[in-house]
Amino acid sequence: MRVSTSSTYDATIANLQRRAQELSRSQEQMSSLKRVNRASDDPTAAARAERALAVEARSAATQRAIDASMNAVSQTESTLGDALGLLQQARDSVVSAGNASFSDAERANLAISLRQMRAELLTIANSPDGAGSYLFAGQGASNPPFVDTPTGVQFRGVSGETGAPSTEPLPLTMDGRSTWLQAPAAMACS
Repeated sequence: MRVSTSSTYDATIANLQRRAQELSRSQEQMSSLKRVNRASDDPTAAARAERALAVEARSAATQRAIDASMNAVSQTESTLGDALGLLQQARDSVVSAGNASFSDAERANLAISLRQMRAELLTIANSPDGAGSYLFAGQGASNPPFVDTPTGVQFRGVSGETGAPSTEPLPLTMDGRSTWLQAPAAMACS
């Protein structure tokens, strides 16, 4: 078989073009520091990379949810600690009021002090969560969840907790009704 000059030139040009494309692809890989720059470079590796990016995004979202939940729980713990301190102070005041040596004026001052503590507890129960809502609003409320009425304090939030999107329950807000108004009777006696 006889090879013509034309076919030799064509083969050489095709070979040069293929080598130029390989050189271009190698330069692109070197400049980007990536072996796969587009899905057509290696479809299997591109699919693995997409799955890895999706896992990384889910992991980052879960970490943000955990951080937000830890912040909410920490805020709740601190707030309830403040409330416990006030309740202990009120209990001590009531116990001391049982002293027979207290005058009517001292008892009147004690009553004023207890009313102030009650107002502080209401303020604590309506603590903001730092995200524009209320910590004990439950599943959301645009107004303070606890309202002082002539018949006593009432919960006006939405019962339940708001959770962060995750496979595990991660609370972002607390159920104010169960936290404040339905405390176990055993706690009241201790």
